Amino acid sequence: MATIRVKAKDLPRVVAREVRNRLSNPVVASVLVDLAKKRIVAGRDSTVTYPELWSTKSKIGFRKGGQPLRDTGRLVNMLSVKVSNTPRGVRWTLTDGTGYGIKHQKGFVNKAPIAVPLNAKTKRVIPSESPHDIKALESLGLRRAKTKRDAMLSPDKFDFYVLENDARVPARPIANDPPEDIKEITGVIKDALVGV
Repeated sequence: MATIRVKAKDLPRVVAREVRNRLSNPVVASVLVDLAKKRIVAGRDSTVTYPELWSTKSKIGFRKGGQPLRDTGRLVNMLSVKVSNTPRGVRWTLTDGTGYGIKHQKGFVNKAPIAVPLNAKTKRVIPSESPHDIKALESLGLRRAKTKRDAMLSPDKFDFYVLENDARVPARPIANDPPEDIKEITGVIKDALVGV
């Protein structure tokens, strides 16, 4: 039979190494992804509720009635967790493969002029980042709704509407730490450390 001896003075180091090994497992760390997905799908947690889209409130645009961060499912499908070992322990970092999730974390400003697509065809043509070149869009034969009323009442006659002022996009935190998430993360860590 084999015998493994751990000297009492080495015990803290051995335990620390085992804790580090168990918490370095990406499967354990994936709790961050699970919680972020849950928040996105619900559009809220106990400390934050995602505001409605501007297009839903204004009743203008192709996305009216859309769900922030959920319409395409792209963000949810591209979340992952990065596990890093540091001198002080293990770090879990929620990462966003789309690039726009991080913008929504704190909120941002779309610079004017902003072309708001009124149909799917125009949505594919208008770049996601503003400011937009309105003359270039018109040169493509896209029809601009001159008034908000036209955009609301006759979206089938026009391709886009222009917001002349910058538009603040409110924060929609993807990574957040409400009490229920802290409790769940703590539970996952406890389960991972059973037997240490």
